[in-house]
Amino acid sequence: MIKYSLIIPTRDRPVLFHRAMESIYTHTTHKNDIEILVICDTCDPQSPLYVEDAQKKWPSLNIRLLLRERSEFSNRDYYNWAADQSVGELVWIFADDLEIVKYNWDEVIWEGYQAAKRNRMDNVLCLSIKDNTPVPRHDMPKFPCFPMFTRECRAFFGWWLHPAPPNWGVDYICYQIMNPSGSIIAFHQDNFLNHISYHTHQCKEDATSLRIGSIFNRLKMIPKFNTDRILGEEVPDLQKRLAEHINYLNKGAK
Repeated sequence: MIKYSLIIPTRDRPVLFHRAMESIYTHTTHKNDIEILVICDTCDPQSPLYVEDAQKKWPSLNIRLLLRERSEFSNRDYYNWAADQSVGELVWIFADDLEIVKYNWDEVIWEGYQAAKRNRMDNVLCLSIKDNTPVPRHDMPKFPCFPMFTRECRAFFGWWLHPAPPNWGVDYICYQIMNPSGSIIAFHQDNFLNHISYHTHQCKEDATSLRIGSIFNRLKMIPKFNTDRILGEEVPDLQKRLAEHINYLNKGAK
């Protein structure tokens, strides 16, 4: 049984990707319980080579290489696309600039997840995994930057991540949708992830992060892709739908 599917787009980051894979290998207790879906662009001939190197170096990790045309929409065309090809009970929105720092993370999260399931009828759940990424503004709550989702989330919403924002902001949208219904399980007792990013002052911006920022700043001017518009216009309806769904199932169980 595959319990976890880790979704990792990568491009031009062989050192970071190697660190991510090594941390997964070192800190995972039950390696047969996970699969790692790595997405590379078809126009990028180098990245698949270091993914293949990782497959050879860590054969006990189930690393699957997925190739697709390059896109500006990370959430829709990388994460959602790859997650739809996953088989794990929990899908983790991971990244190539993350490293796991919590030993036995898979056992700790699974135990907490199973406990939460026993108290739910719906199982439309988001798991908030603690990392060291600072919140964008001091007045914002701590929300999951790299969330895990149950497969019931995909079935209910029709997507894993909201497909409109090209990259940044979708994690906060997820939090705002699911938090009012108590649908977020927080794993905040320990730090699970180290984010090796300019956001955490551990490195400088590279070509990948600069491109992501450029796309975000350009497309946020278009209302369809604007995070603030989605928060104001779409999130309240999604909150209501989720609350009604949970109430309906709870009434049926009585």
